Amino acid sequence: MKKKLSLSIASAMVISLCACGTKSDSSSSKPESSSAVELSSAEQLLEDVRGTYDELFTVICDDKYDQVWLDKCEAIVGADMAADCAEMLKNACTGTVYGEDAVKKYTAPEEAQFDCYFINGVDQFVFDGSTISGLDEKGEKVFEHEYSYVKDLSLGGMMDGFLYETSDEDAGEFRYFFMMPDTPATTYHIEFRYGSDEAALAEYAEGDYAYWLAAGIPADCDDKLIDNVIGLFVEENLSETGDEASTGSEGDTLEIGTAEELVSFAKSVTDGSMGGYAGKTVVLTDDIDCTDIEWTPIGTMDLEDMSNHDCMFQGVFDGNGHTISNVTFDSNTPICGAGIIGMNLGEVKNLTAKNINIHCTDTYSMAIGGVVGYNMGEIHDVTLTGENEIAGVNAIGGITGGSTNHVHDCTVDGTTIRVLGDNDFSDGRIIQCDVAECGGLIIGGSFGGTIENCTAKGKIIAEGNEPVGMGGIAGCLEMMDSVTDCTADVEIISAKGGHAIGGLCGYSGTHSVGDIALATEGVESHAYPGIIKNCSVTVKMNVPGATHVGGLIGTGLYYYGEETAFRIVDCSVKAEITGAVTPGAVAGRAENSVIESCKAEVTLDGAELTDEIGKTDKMYESADQEGAEEAEGTQEAEKKDAA
Repeated sequence: MKKKLSLSIASAMVISLCACGTKSDSSSSKPESSSAVELSSAEQLLEDVRGTYDELFTVICDDKYDQVWLDKCEAIVGADMAADCAEMLKNACTGTVYGEDAVKKYTAPEEAQFDCYFINGVDQFVFDGSTISGLDEKGEKVFEHEYSYVKDLSLGGMMDGFLYETSDEDAGEFRYFFMMPDTPATTYHIEFRYGSDEAALAEYAEGDYAYWLAAGIPADCDDKLIDNVIGLFVEENLSETGDEASTGSEGDTLEIGTAEELVSFAKSVTDGSMGGYAGKTVVLTDDIDCTDIEWTPIGTMDLEDMSNHDCMFQGVFDGNGHTISNVTFDSNTPICGAGIIGMNLGEVKNLTAKNINIHCTDTYSMAIGGVVGYNMGEIHDVTLTGENEIAGVNAIGGITGGSTNHVHDCTVDGTTIRVLGDNDFSDGRIIQCDVAECGGLIIGGSFGGTIENCTAKGKIIAEGNEPVGMGGIAGCLEMMDSVTDCTADVEIISAKGGHAIGGLCGYSGTHSVGDIALATEGVESHAYPGIIKNCSVTVKMNVPGATHVGGLIGTGLYYYGEETAFRIVDCSVKAEITGAVTPGAVAGRAENSVIESCKAEVTLDGAELTDEIGKTDKMYESADQEGAEEAEGTQEAEKKDAA
């Protein structure tokens, strides 16, 4: 996700997304009626739409037309917003629920999606004058009836069309057809509703057909027609957005050039008064030195109402090649998201941060980063340099503490990550518990998203008992489809044991059910096993008594009934490991995982370590899962097998 559109624009678009009613240019010819008798407008419409139709959005949302969408959007809103706008337009018309289910689901306008597909078992529609029929996916008829015009009808007062009815008593949900005046000759597609309840067909956001409007495209359409319909759809729905984006009207861009301006901006985000600057761009015009500034992170998590996003940054923060330096922030109270930017739902780019010190010591604090605390948007082309120390209890990172989205082209140097807190796993099982957990030079802990082309150099230090999840790039990269082209030069010190420690990452992998965490975490993976490719690590580890230790990856994570898996390809590691218990040169534990074409030069306590995969008698477990009660029995079986 790049720049997010403002909620007001998004809400307006929901209303107009399926109302693609502007006529095409005057060169489009209107088909002549097959009858010599002058037809009424309603009768003429049925003549003008003669033909066979497929689902519009099934066709135009095919991946092969992605570039068409991007080109059309870029022409209106510019390159920075094109991808977001294309995604939003497609998503807003590809809903999967309608009727009362949709009414219950879409409690806010900006959340609404229209279902623009065919329903009731129809895969194709055939319009042949007054005869309308539907075919299933096998080409067999679902229905066929003759229809007559009944009256003009309005859809929620926003679109006007014609209502037709059949006299056939067995018509059921095909009794009425409510046709909008769109035709292939005017808008390159058609829009209509059908059903058994006339009154409900006229309702936009309530009743049995709420948030549903079928859209069709001629089955014999060519690329030119598809280009035209995408272009029209984009133009009608983004023209106002494009005007706002291109004119640079007052309030669209905020320029910041002093520490005082930066502090004022941070306050206006955190207090929610500016709606998170959604749809806005913040640009640095000069380097900013924050020495002796009492810093408050830009954006925060409302711990009493986590659905409140107004207090989180939602715009574009463009460093414009400038540096923010000498930021210090200390907290001993619960906080979620601490750094220069506390909570990011937008885009952070082109920024250098120097001499950053962030220390959050409360046991219930999480997502502590040098640049961003918690990233749910995108971070790229960001550098952390100088002398930096980032300390916290859970998810501590140089670029970002926690992340659920995309991080790429970032660099960290001169940074120490301190993982605070103590664990006690003396009962035998290692179940992470959000304490002394997840430290990495780029990302502390990521659940979902991707990371690519990042470079890190520094130290990770844990002085407490049995910390978990430490790695040169990240402590955790779970449910992440791909980790590619990353390099780390790191020293990892864990004075009192620990688990899930790797030169690249402490624990990583994806679940065989990609949407296993979609409902609970909003995260879905699309690759199994998760890909770790073309990464290089140089690491020194002093980790006496630690388990699940690997030169590259520590382990997968037992989560929702299975251990997540990774596929390591074309990676290399040079490591000196001291004190670890049965580590692996590449991975400490790798259930269901694959290692291909990896080079490892690793020593354990001064002797060459040749085993790619270490030996462990237990799983590394998440506390958030179903079937956890079965884990103990599984582990007992593993112990017997190991014996």
